[in-house]
Amino acid sequence: MPRNTDKRPLPQQHKRSHHNNYHGRGIYMITLCTDGRLPLLGTLTGDSPETAAICTSSLGKQVLQCWKNIPYIQKQFAKKKAEQTGVPCQRKISLIACQLMPDHFHGIIFVREEMDISIGDVVRGFMVGCTKAYNEQNFVEEKSSIPLKPLWEKGFHDRILLYAGQLQNMIEYVRDNPRRLWLKKKKPEYFAVLHNVHWNEHCFSAVGNILLLDNPLCAVHVRSRFSEEDASNYMNDCIVTAKKGAVLIGAFISPKEKQVLEVALKEGLSVIVLLPHGLSEFYKPVGMFMEACAQGKMLFLTEASAEENPRKRISREECQRLNAIAEEMME
Repeated sequence: MPRNTDKRPLPQQHKRSHHNNYHGRGIYMITLCTDGRLPLLGTLTGDSPETAAICTSSLGKQVLQCWKNIPYIQKQFAKKKAEQTGVPCQRKISLIACQLMPDHFHGIIFVREEMDISIGDVVRGFMVGCTKAYNEQNFVEEKSSIPLKPLWEKGFHDRILLYAGQLQNMIEYVRDNPRRLWLKKKKPEYFAVLHNVHWNEHCFSAVGNILLLDNPLCAVHVRSRFSEEDASNYMNDCIVTAKKGAVLIGAFISPKEKQVLEVALKEGLSVIVLLPHGLSEFYKPVGMFMEACAQGKMLFLTEASAEENPRKRISREECQRLNAIAEEMME
């Protein structure tokens, strides 16, 4: 195979955790995107969110076969290395779930015990196998001096299982991808990232129904000084106000504010969420947020740049700033 001369920059969202041993036992959700986000792997079918499915292309079928081959191939590589070095080598890997999409792939993989290589090496081997299949389809021979045309965007995104119950959430997220894509295609205007959305002196990036800004707004800020009774009354008042036609707006960071947000979404009320982090061009809401966006009941706003990390712990000062913006916009 030609030497790797891929000099493409690594996308901003593909960051490894500095606190994880990628050689050790663990469960990972891996996401890979096709180069240029081209829909090479399949097409969306179905007449409703419930019947949404992916009709896999011939290339997509080969990608799925490469995925299924990972445990066997790594077992063979480990056996060969043990024979060459005389040192026992085990690579025990199980595949839990996967979902092929037109322009990306999700897979959940279980490394059952410490390996001599990293999970990144395993994924890169999978990517190389897929790329070879892609180039063979396009009549580029492996031994040619021409570098292989990349199938995948450089790098990959990983999410590490850390908490009880997280695995089932991962599996449901992966399998729910076709339904979410159907919703996005039905109302694309609610899922496109908009920039330069101005409100007084503020300039936001946004995802969702921008027309919610034309409605009366009700800021949600449950103060820490509130007694339990005062907080409960305040939270109820917010929901009542929203039922009368106002749009709830806030950062929804404290547990009680998150409770207001959850009740509002369950009751089909409109909400604007102020985010402390930026929105990448491929940002997509999940769970109840996805449903609310599809119904035109949700809007995300942020003044942050797309490079700011959504997993970064928010400071008290940032919370106060977002709450102040919500109250300013209500006036």
